[in-house]
Amino acid sequence: MAQEKQENRNELPHDIGAEKALLGCLLIDNSSFDEISDVNLDSMDFYHPQYGTIFQAIKDLHMESRPFDIVTVSSKLNDHGKLEKIGGQTALITICDEIGSAANVEYYGQLIKQKSMLREVVRTATRVMQTGTNFSGNVEDFLQEVEASFFKLTAQTKGNKMIPLKQALYENLKELEKPARAKGEIMGVSTGFASIDRALLGLQPGQLVLIAARPGMGKTALALNWAVAAARQTNMAVAVFSYEMMYAELSMRLLSSEANVDGRKLKTKEFNEMDLRSISNAIQKLSNLKLYINDSGSTNLMDIRSYCRKLKAEQGLAMIVVDYLQIMPMHIKKQNREQEIAELSRGFKMLANELEIPVVALSQLNRTAASRTDRRPQLQDLRESGSLEQDANIVCLIHREEYYDPQTPKKGIAEVIIAKNRNGEPQTVDLSWIGSQTKFADLAPSGKPEQQ
Repeated sequence: MAQEKQENRNELPHDIGAEKALLGCLLIDNSSFDEISDVNLDSMDFYHPQYGTIFQAIKDLHMESRPFDIVTVSSKLNDHGKLEKIGGQTALITICDEIGSAANVEYYGQLIKQKSMLREVVRTATRVMQTGTNFSGNVEDFLQEVEASFFKLTAQTKGNKMIPLKQALYENLKELEKPARAKGEIMGVSTGFASIDRALLGLQPGQLVLIAARPGMGKTALALNWAVAAARQTNMAVAVFSYEMMYAELSMRLLSSEANVDGRKLKTKEFNEMDLRSISNAIQKLSNLKLYINDSGSTNLMDIRSYCRKLKAEQGLAMIVVDYLQIMPMHIKKQNREQEIAELSRGFKMLANELEIPVVALSQLNRTAASRTDRRPQLQDLRESGSLEQDANIVCLIHREEYYDPQTPKKGIAEVIIAKNRNGEPQTVDLSWIGSQTKFADLAPSGKPEQQ
């Protein structure tokens, strides 16, 4: 008896009753499969291997838009030589006989998923204990691996698994069957600029987006405009990591931009009553946004990963902004800065994929562009690493001819050169540059800069 109790204590968490009940619900009511679509159940979530096999057959039939019942599931399993392994058709009949209604299918699905996650927690904790007992390497690296392991358990995704093309096509089909979007509506996170959204179709999960320019062109201003738009559109957190400006200076820029008040007035306090009303309204609007600023110059990639994993788990995360790559510290020093930038580039790309959000990283350009006759920047001007161009999904280069030639006909106009765009064609988008408020805006219908 004591030995039996010990064995029960050693069993991993599971609920065989829930697994059996869920299969019965699906077999008696095909439409109940849609009730568990958000649970993201997989055959590996089942503790009983035979039940996992049955669920996979049901899932395959559902993805093929074919009915699933005792007969069709038996046929599917028989075609793959698995029918006898699950106990034959008799096992399916027994499962169905014990279920009278599919009303609780979603609850069963959630219970199975929870038990599956608990088993993974136990397995992960066991691996950590076994590895940590005799670990002799860098402790910070080990802690990073531990954190990553447990974060994957809480992420609302299936994680690092091979996805069959059939499943991807099925998800494509579901997307195509949805009602058409309103004219101008985009799928991804909005940048706040209709002209850029049309060119990029919004910023998508997993994208590494570079904003690059020479100093003084407005990299930070454009990134902050995007950050505010993302926070406003999604009502989720946006994390801004600044290595050049303090949080108070960044928030003052945001206030000037939102209130449409000259930034110099805010610094000298030479504003009138109308300005004060605009400032008050802007503060109220900005305060409702979940926008977080980290201005610590010592924050490295490992720190950013930790902060953002926590933000995503607690309140959802829409976007990360890093300003800027060339002055960001490294967790581990490399032989030269080019190798360090390459590692940062790969690291942020991996983070974008892991968190399923766009990461917007700012970058300096070298001085080559300023010495050319046509001073517009090019991809080859990216400073210190060709890996930036390689890893990025989108590269936006900012050029303001007015910066070099005050008499230019394009006074007040900034060119956002989309030099690389994996979702579309490279092109140039003109925006209005409002220097007094350190912000950009869509051009007026006339094509002229917005007047403030």
